[in-house]
Amino acid sequence: MNERTAWVALASVEGVGDATFARLLERHGSARAALEAVSACRPAAADRAIAEMTGTRPRPGLGRRVRGAADDPGRVPRLMAALGGWLLTPLDPDYPERLHRIEEPPLVLYGLGDRTTLRSQRLVAVVGTRRPTAVGRDLTTRVADRLVEAGATVVSGLAVGIDGAAHRAAVEAQAPTIAVAGSGIDRPAPAANRGLARRIVGRGAIVSELAPGVQASRGTFPRRNRIISGLACATIIIEAPARSGALITARHALEQGRRLLVATGRPLDPRVAGNLQLLRESPALPLTGLDELVTDLGLDRSARRLPAQQGRAALLTRAGALALLEPTQRTVATALADGPHSIDALCRATALEPGVVAAALTMLQLRGWARTSGAVQLPAGPLARMDK
Repeated sequence: MNERTAWVALASVEGVGDATFARLLERHGSARAALEAVSACRPAAADRAIAEMTGTRPRPGLGRRVRGAADDPGRVPRLMAALGGWLLTPLDPDYPERLHRIEEPPLVLYGLGDRTTLRSQRLVAVVGTRRPTAVGRDLTTRVADRLVEAGATVVSGLAVGIDGAAHRAAVEAQAPTIAVAGSGIDRPAPAANRGLARRIVGRGAIVSELAPGVQASRGTFPRRNRIISGLACATIIIEAPARSGALITARHALEQGRRLLVATGRPLDPRVAGNLQLLRESPALPLTGLDELVTDLGLDRSARRLPAQQGRAALLTRAGALALLEPTQRTVATALADGPHSIDALCRATALEPGVVAAALTMLQLRGWARTSGAVQLPAGPLARMDK
């Protein structure tokens, strides 16, 4: 059981959310060590042991489920293979870079379709109400068509209404689109859009942070919105009432430092009250035209080249990268290259003081050779390469 397999196994356990996962990694230093620690407990004591490890109350059955994951860590990867899907973790070099930089990045991203779609730098989210007006649907189609013409990929949430209209416009333009589901990808919700979901998989991708078999709930849809905005370089709100879920996506986009564009609304119309609120109370830009949209998003400019240092890093082996570092940084980088570590775990592995480890990590991050994901530090660039 390698660390990636253990990571997937632990993250897929029902009841192990971001907070529990982070506390287990903080306590044990890795997902593999956490699984081994729970497996070493007596079955009857596993629930209490996890509660003590995480500083929470015992949850009946959680210990049994974690022990089951440790006994068969390959179950979820086998299930994904049977579905014809794939999965990505923050340990993988092709995990979407933008998701590394959001609060609570998905522990696992389960996907169907073309995973290379996620690598595009021109991902733009288009979201809105489930009950749009005819004007809103028409605007959604025109916005999605214009984004496709500009070389962008539409990201949305597969919901009925504006989301579905955005995906459908991209599919009918024979362009890839990315849907972020609020359920397991084996049964993407809502059922009304499952035909559309199959068409999306044919050209783009459906992703979810929920393991196969997990049903949608009132809580899963708002939570997935941070992934919609996190994947994208910008978010466009088409129509949103005062309590629309699209406003959650807008808030995440602002918190994540993404651009936010909002279609101007009609005063006193409750169907666009959320749009007007955003324009009044946030730094969102008004959507004033399709050509202006392309300009405001910077899609009329060619993509920038990578800095020379990043280009050189892509050619370095792990050993070559380590040889370039001064001794303290090399010690920390060598420990980090073995897999995810909390800062405390790096201190234990290197026998260095926390301030020294933090300083070394800062330098590695500036080089693009380390990154933070939640409560752990991850190797990046040449340190994440398998060729040693």
